[in-house]
Amino acid sequence: MKILVINNYKEPEKAKQALRNIALCTGEKPEILDYTTARLGDIVLQKDPDVAILTGSNFMLAKADTRMVFQQEMDLVRKIDLPFLGICFGHQLIGAAYGSKVVDLGHTVRDFKEVRRIGNDPLFDGLPSLIKVSESHRQILNRVPEEFRNLAESGTSPVEAIVHKSRPIYGVQFHPERTDDKHPHGRIILQNFLKVAAKF
Repeated sequence: MKILVINNYKEPEKAKQALRNIALCTGEKPEILDYTTARLGDIVLQKDPDVAILTGSNFMLAKADTRMVFQQEMDLVRKIDLPFLGICFGHQLIGAAYGSKVVDLGHTVRDFKEVRRIGNDPLFDGLPSLIKVSESHRQILNRVPEEFRNLAESGTSPVEAIVHKSRPIYGVQFHPERTDDKHPHGRIILQNFLKVAAKF
């Protein structure tokens, strides 16, 4: 499967780490494009991936100037008919593209935390109702975006996972690519996303 990772980190080492983690979890060799790529939508179409994964970031999307920097990526999600998975900041980008606001918690949530599933979806196949996944954020979506269903919640975010009602577009506030032997749930979620995408 051809995976295109759209990198939203400004630090090259974090971008490389995200790419390595996604490769380890999926068993694939993803290609990477940077958020600063000119004509991002056109380049994505030229590369013709099977799926696109939007990474996390240290940027704060609640700031208006940050939103302007990432507008072309938000447009990409709305306009290109492709399976998308937004991770953390990528999840917030998807939400913002569909009308949700990003709000600041005033503190950073970090470490493996419990997330409760509240909706059935193939993204969570083979997983219990309470999963433990890696969190690293200080901003969240204020509500479920238009045209989406809420799939999960946590003690710090009422919108931990979303899916578009008619398109294969997913967002997760947590980091499924950060996984280990004690915490395999994120890896299973990434693999499930690829299975969903393969049917698209």
